[in-house]
Amino acid sequence: MSMFSDERSVVIFSQEALEHLASIDLIDLCNEAKVECCRATRDLRSCGRCVQHVLSSCGHASLCAECSQRCDVCPICRVPIPKNGNRLQLRLYYECIEAGLISKRYDDRIQEKEEGEKEITADVLRLYSLFDVALENNLVSLICHYVTDVCMDESAVSSNSVIAFLLDEVVVKDWCKRTFGNIVTEVQGIYGLEVEEMNSKLSSLLKFSVQLAGVSNVLEVLESSFKGTLSAQLNDLHHLQESVLKTKQHMDIMMWCVRHQFLENVRSRYSNLKSWHSTVHERKVAVIKRSWPNSFNKSSESSRHEESTLFIEDALSNLEMEQGYAMEMKEEACVASLHKDASFFRFNIAGVARCYPFENLRAAADVLFLHGRSDMVVAKQAIFLYYLFDRHWTLPDENWRFIIDDFAAIFGITRHSLLESFTFYLLDDNNDEALQGHATSDVFLLLFSSSHVHPNVSSGKSLED
Repeated sequence: MSMFSDERSVVIFSQEALEHLASIDLIDLCNEAKVECCRATRDLRSCGRCVQHVLSSCGHASLCAECSQRCDVCPICRVPIPKNGNRLQLRLYYECIEAGLISKRYDDRIQEKEEGEKEITADVLRLYSLFDVALENNLVSLICHYVTDVCMDESAVSSNSVIAFLLDEVVVKDWCKRTFGNIVTEVQGIYGLEVEEMNSKLSSLLKFSVQLAGVSNVLEVLESSFKGTLSAQLNDLHHLQESVLKTKQHMDIMMWCVRHQFLENVRSRYSNLKSWHSTVHERKVAVIKRSWPNSFNKSSESSRHEESTLFIEDALSNLEMEQGYAMEMKEEACVASLHKDASFFRFNIAGVARCYPFENLRAAADVLFLHGRSDMVVAKQAIFLYYLFDRHWTLPDENWRFIIDDFAAIFGITRHSLLESFTFYLLDDNNDEALQGHATSDVFLLLFSSSHVHPNVSSGKSLED
């Protein structure tokens, strides 16, 4: 019974702390985060203990719990302290610690850093902790409003150097960077596990995906404050936003792959990767023959190899062109660290366009969703579908069709978009078997008779043109 009572108390404390956080005047969030030392005099010296409460009479965090019992007035405003009743109220930061929303061990580490770490003060780390609580409890709008209502408010100023620094949007941007880095570190550990172990961590991945969406929302608000300027801050925010979005998109794909056990239990129509490579090479040769029917010979094959490419190579090349110098950014390097070693090595050696066919489903997820711009996610999904069609086409529908249907349902892909990806695969496949059969005829009839067909299909352009 006592254990049940303790758990209920923690839930109540947690709810009260979250209600306090959600209802606080955002300008006061800085005051709640600021480290305050007791101002009472003891033996001709200042007490100096860390203040965990505010005085109920005036709201100042000026006295420690012990000194508040012997002092008659607030050292700051001289307002009398009542002798009876509730003299103190727990400060928000310590209220969150008591409720278990912030680790007591983490607070102890902050106190250690206060003496030895000059770059990040304890005040900033405490504000970060309050932001963390908001992010983890679906209160990310609080952080967004902190940016718009406090950081961007020109009237929100303070003569106190610590408070003035906490009012700067740079603090929020640095929190976004720090949070993103922490999430990537956690996810790296999960991505290194075996499939069954990863499956047990799906709830954690979902939590991180939601948190990345929250960080992205905050960055979007921050970016809006710099719009119309050529500030280096805006450029920094843009690259950070790109990294956050790509990590989330990759994580969403990874969760889908984990749920399907990376297709380990779904047979491929290719006996091994070597035979798949050989088939793709034959398709390239067929493309060259179609492009240069009267002058084809083996010696000219290599010289025309670059001129006559498959649709899949064109689409992958477009992803590669969008890499630019972004990989030099620290956050992009952080994203690249999520690559599985083998796929990253092959990507560095061959480039995106030469990575097809992908070694496996994990390699496909890494190469496609950890590279290229985040706003190209639809094109990346189309290429991913192309890979799935190529892996399974000619096998009985009941063996693999559910995979395509589930992918479309999870990522909101329309039937016409599915058919477009399928058509681009068929146009690349030089095998007569790919163009035969009643099912294929139905596909073409439905696709080309539709008013929603993408113009690129009928014009024969690539996925990204």
